[in-house]
Amino acid sequence: MKKIPLNHVRIIGWTSPVLGILLILLGCWLKWFWLVIAALFVMLAAIIFLAIFNRCPHCGHFLGRAGGAAFCPYCGKKPEVES
Repeated sequence: MKKIPLNHVRIIGWTSPVLGILLILLGCWLKWFWLVIAALFVMLAAIIFLAIFNRCPHCGHFLGRAGGAAFCPYCGKKPEVES
């Protein structure tokens, strides 16, 4: 599997749930149930994406909420944000 740079993972990881919330609000406002369901799938995909790709590039452990931390809580190395 191809490695995705951590800064791209963080951008996708933050924008996908925000997009999902906006789609849910829009679907509720327009009373389009299918849009709410699609938004839930977007949010589920974001969770799965983060579970797979939000990992330390050195030890491979899940960074979790510490994804923006200066050091990996498992190996102590700095997860470089390559572009």
